[in-house]
Amino acid sequence: MRPTDLLFAFLAAATVCFASAAGIPLAGAGTGWDWSGWAGLHLALLGGVSLLVIGVSQFFVTAFLATDPPSRRMVNAQIGTWIPGSIAVVIGVAASVDFSVVVGAVLLLTTLLFYAISLSRLRSRSLQRAPWASRWYATSAGWLVPGILIGVLLALRVSWTDGSLLGSHLALNLAGWVGGAIVGTLHTFAPSLTQTTLRFPSFQKATFASWNGGVLILALGYGSGSSNLGVAGWALLLCGACLLAANLLASGLKAKRPLSLPARLVLLAQVFLPLALALGLVAALDHPLEPIFGHDRAGLAVLLLIGWVGLTVTGSMLHLLSVVVRVRDLTRPVPTPGRLWRTGIAVAALGGAGLLALAELLPLEQLIDPARLVIALALVLLAGSVVRAVVLAFKLGHGR
Repeated sequence: MRPTDLLFAFLAAATVCFASAAGIPLAGAGTGWDWSGWAGLHLALLGGVSLLVIGVSQFFVTAFLATDPPSRRMVNAQIGTWIPGSIAVVIGVAASVDFSVVVGAVLLLTTLLFYAISLSRLRSRSLQRAPWASRWYATSAGWLVPGILIGVLLALRVSWTDGSLLGSHLALNLAGWVGGAIVGTLHTFAPSLTQTTLRFPSFQKATFASWNGGVLILALGYGSGSSNLGVAGWALLLCGACLLAANLLASGLKAKRPLSLPARLVLLAQVFLPLALALGLVAALDHPLEPIFGHDRAGLAVLLLIGWVGLTVTGSMLHLLSVVVRVRDLTRPVPTPGRLWRTGIAVAALGGAGLLALAELLPLEQLIDPARLVIALALVLLAGSVVRAVVLAFKLGHGR
């Protein structure tokens, strides 16, 4: 496999998961299925975003270490165990089928084992040392293991009176696994989008320590019900987010060419992460469970999942798919969307997410539906671009 073949396999698989996740709430609305929103969100995060993390991380590690990518057999094994595992967990929790949850968790843990073996082989085959190439990814995967195990305990309805297992589960899975992998990737991916270098490279070590220290302390705080640990965890995560945002935005300001649409989405989405974590910290000052169970959880979810994760992932997919298409057909001109289009779609996506978060927090019910409409329109346009790129890349690869 070429590195871009590895990348495309995971991008295509993630796109299928995202499309399925989007269809579940629509189907649920017609059938009255109460769990449809939860199922769609979890399939998008556990299936789509996590597949991107697994695939894109191996693509970047391959590039940094200047070695051959994992074999096709290894790639197929990872995709072939992760997707069924994600579906089994979603179905098991939504339908209260304990056996399905356990089987799904075993499949997910098996994928993580394949992932660890793959990263180890990439490092062993390389003739050069690049510690940061895989440090973020290995640490993030380490957080997911206890996150999955705690998720199984939640699904099996295990009693826990000392604190909140759900809080620890979310801290490990969202902040540790998804968040850590995205934060780590952005240190190299965002400067490549802007064709610059990282403005403050020394910040990365402090960001790594703050972020992962925050994940550990926050998970322990929720698990034990300790308000002090909860506040400290949110504060450390906020510190890491501020370091990341300052680093990336400063790099973007150095760009000498107009930024592409993916670059604008990825860079400006970093504003949402410190805002979300600041909201979590303020809420945690009142009660350690407030950011997850309190009245601010809707605003926190919008800032974190739509504003940061959603737009960062969408912008990244647009750029990476354009790389795959370009490699598969070097004669194809690089698309250059007009400035008005780039600005308009970025403003709609970012402004809609910000407006929805504001409407949920104040609350301003009259603004919620218009904000949702703006976000939906922007995401439909962006999703259409992603699907077209996937189809084109598949056709170009199939014709080789």
